[in-house]
Amino acid sequence: MNGQVMTRDEFKAELDRLLRAHFPAVHISTYEEERVLEVVKDLAGDLTCSIFGWSASHGVFEIDHHDHGVIDSKLAMADLAAALETFEQMLQSKQAEKKGLIFVLLDPTTYLTDRNANPIYARKLRDLIHRIRSENRVATCLIVTPGSAMPKELERDITLLDFPLPTREEIRIHVDRLFAHLALSPAIAVTEGERLKERFTEAAVGLTLSEIRNAVSYAVVDDLRIDDRDVRHVFLQKRQIVRKSGLLDFIENLDLSLDDIGGLDRLKAWMKRRRLAFSEDGRAFGVQAPKGVLVTGVPGCGKSWSAKCVAAAWKLPLLKLDMGRIYSSLVGSSEEHIRQVLQVAEAVAPCVLWLDEIEKGLPRPGAHIGDSGVSLRVLGTFLTWMQEKQSSVFVFATANQIDLLPPEILRKGRFDEIFFVDLPNEEERREILSIHIRRAGRDPQAIDLDRLVELSGPAVHGPDVALTGAELAAWINEAMINAYHRRVEQGEKAPDVGLPDFEESAHGTVPLARLRAEEISALRRWAQGHALRASAPG
Repeated sequence: MNGQVMTRDEFKAELDRLLRAHFPAVHISTYEEERVLEVVKDLAGDLTCSIFGWSASHGVFEIDHHDHGVIDSKLAMADLAAALETFEQMLQSKQAEKKGLIFVLLDPTTYLTDRNANPIYARKLRDLIHRIRSENRVATCLIVTPGSAMPKELERDITLLDFPLPTREEIRIHVDRLFAHLALSPAIAVTEGERLKERFTEAAVGLTLSEIRNAVSYAVVDDLRIDDRDVRHVFLQKRQIVRKSGLLDFIENLDLSLDDIGGLDRLKAWMKRRRLAFSEDGRAFGVQAPKGVLVTGVPGCGKSWSAKCVAAAWKLPLLKLDMGRIYSSLVGSSEEHIRQVLQVAEAVAPCVLWLDEIEKGLPRPGAHIGDSGVSLRVLGTFLTWMQEKQSSVFVFATANQIDLLPPEILRKGRFDEIFFVDLPNEEERREILSIHIRRAGRDPQAIDLDRLVELSGPAVHGPDVALTGAELAAWINEAMINAYHRRVEQGEKAPDVGLPDFEESAHGTVPLARLRAEEISALRRWAQGHALRASAPG
């Protein structure tokens, strides 16, 4: 997960070294069983090895490295213990003396790691490994399955190896072939152009080749054509990955943009520049993908809304993590959850990972008492990943109580920048009001915006007090409710929502800035030396 991502050729070279070094057991973590077997067959041909596989559905079978299929299924023993015993017998055969042997176990983890699994399976596998090692046999047992769970007694005997997802170059070749195949059908209209292929390639990073093929096929059957609009089907395929994790939410914001953020001009300008780093031209120029941003400040002033708008403007999937989902009462589960979240995010990349109220899941050291150090280990895993990640996962973290965060997470190298969001000034309140009035289906010019700005600021609520963006949205909704109630009572002739509806509810609002004045003052003092203002002065 950390460091440079391995390519297929690098994986092949590493597995080749392990086979030549006669490592007795290698665990290959992957969902792409077919691609792994292709690599194993190629290596077996170079090393003049025989390959025997096992699965619960087929038992033991011989795999021909000249063919991508099974050529012999005569040893149909579905039981893993019997299969391992058969492999041990093969080590004593004349064939083993002439050629090397590769044993491939497909999805054996149910037999090995299930809570009620018979311990004989792990013991039998360990016996096979020890026999290969003690008798100096030219043989290796490959365990091919998703995940990396292994019985504790086998941990020191098995070498872990992750099979990489397709690289951008491999995906581009695959997309070219899919488009060429579709173009052969007179019934399917294929939009030609390198730009469309590049968009499909960029969107498909993180998917397996079969998932890419499924997404393209799904896009075609809808209208028998493939064009720019079908890129979203690739993102829908990524949504499946997120939903299966159970720890992340996939947020769709197709109709939003940076223009839907009221104010916060400096933050928006910063985001517009960072978007260029995700492009192919940006990578070719030498620009590294941005790590992320931490946005703190007054609650209700647009932090969460900005995360949604940024992902939509960048046309990237938005994954939301509620930090409360990470922690579990089971020993080791919390650490496994954070690793799983980061792995899913990297699989879906390029994407935006939204950590809402990050301080609740990664508190400073004083808040770790009583959790046996779990939160410290979760924090360590996250910080290491942020420091070393190479994938295009942009972390958008929001925090209301910045003082609860550990200082390690605030230093440079974790996030690219830290922004502070304050109460909206007059111009920002005008912009926010216009956006929400427009989203309510009304013309902002038909309402006295100057008066609304006045009603929502210090003139009504007191010095240094103004309504937050969330309070402005709620205020507009309250005015709409008043207008609708009047329409129900008086009929179609009743006047539409107007200034009186806003004035009616303005004086009954108790702003957050008044209730939490001391906290907001403390936030402002902290921001003076630690963060950039998200809004321009004035």
